[in-house]
Amino acid sequence: MKMYQSSLNQVIYKMIHLPKNSSIVDLGCRNAGYLNGIIETFPDKVVKAVGIDVTDKEFDAIPYSSPVELKIMNCAKPLELEDNAFDLVLAKDLLECITDKLTFVKEIYRILKPGGMVLCINTDFDSTIYNGENKDLITKVLHAYAITKQSWMDDLDSWMGRRTYSIFHNSGLFKSSIMVHSIVETEYAEGKFGYDFSKNIGWLVEENTGVLTKEEYTQFINNLIEAHKSGTYLYSKPYYIYQGIKK
Repeated sequence: MKMYQSSLNQVIYKMIHLPKNSSIVDLGCRNAGYLNGIIETFPDKVVKAVGIDVTDKEFDAIPYSSPVELKIMNCAKPLELEDNAFDLVLAKDLLECITDKLTFVKEIYRILKPGGMVLCINTDFDSTIYNGENKDLITKVLHAYAITKQSWMDDLDSWMGRRTYSIFHNSGLFKSSIMVHSIVETEYAEGKFGYDFSKNIGWLVEENTGVLTKEEYTQFINNLIEAHKSGTYLYSKPYYIYQGIKK
């Protein structure tokens, strides 16, 4: 099955270089989306593809088959994975949820083969933007989401994107580089990043966090719908993509 290729996915896959008979792992995988995408991008190169997440609630969200294997594991703790086992480690939107970030970086170093690559992708949630008429409400909603920790998170840092490079590079374990890719959309529609993110924000109300009322969330969604109808809608989010090569 051909996987949906967003502009972010395309950038990530272009940064990957795999030898033959590669082993890859996605930490905080949610489902097999990126594993499937990498296998499709590098046919005949991947012989082992492991997805790790703290829960299996999304493991059946999309089809996957061998060589993909999904496992339940808490990435905030020492990883139950062998030393020097992987050619590529991928971790997207995970580092901000881990308290002991240096230990996590060292674990990635441990499981990577010599010369192996880590790609750690994080956003700055405080830098996410929507355009709409109600500036104060949109600002409140985005900030509430950025600073409110979900129950499964070990930690929360809404500035993780801008901090990713220093966390990895200062460990002295990798040859480091970083780039920024911004998602920019002018259409509010199902399947778009901005639409899906606005629906994810609804958990603030569903879980009774107290930081956002149901009325405020409804007004927020209606504001985005009206912005789309009037041609003023815009959504943008920066993703910081760290690339490290194990020394």
